[in-house]
Amino acid sequence: MDITKLTTKEFGRIMKLLRKKESLEKKLTQLERSVAKVVGAGASAVARGANRIARGRPPGRSGRRGTGKKFNRRGGLRKVILNQLSRAGKTGLKIKDLAKKMNIQRQRLDTWFYQNLKKVRGLRKVGPGHYHIRG
Repeated sequence: MDITKLTTKEFGRIMKLLRKKESLEKKLTQLERSVAKVVGAGASAVARGANRIARGRPPGRSGRRGTGKKFNRRGGLRKVILNQLSRAGKTGLKIKDLAKKMNIQRQRLDTWFYQNLKKVRGLRKVGPGHYHIRG
C-alpha cells in the first residue's frame, strides 16, 4: 500500500480504526487491572501464560511444583524438615501434610525419610507415613 496514493476517504477510515483500536486497548488495560485486583498476584501468572500461548510457546509442565530456593544448599531440605517436625511436637506429621506445607513432591520426602531415618538422631516413625522427632 502506497501512502502517497491514499484518498481522504481511506485516510479518514484508517484514523477511525486507529481511534477504535486505542479505545479498545484502554478498556483491555482497565479489565486486566480489575481482574488483578480480584484475583491478586495470581493474575500476573495467568497473563504471562496467556502471553506465552499467544506467542506460540508451549506452556511449561503444569503438574510439577517448584521447590523454591530454600533447598538449594546442601542440607537445606534436612533443616526445613526437622524444623517442621519439631514444630509439630509429639504428634508429628504425615508426609502428605508435610509435602503440602513445604510445597514439595511427596515422593521426594518419602525418599528422604527412607534414607535418613537411621541417620538423624531422634527421628521416629509413628505410623504409616507418619513421623516425629524427639526434642
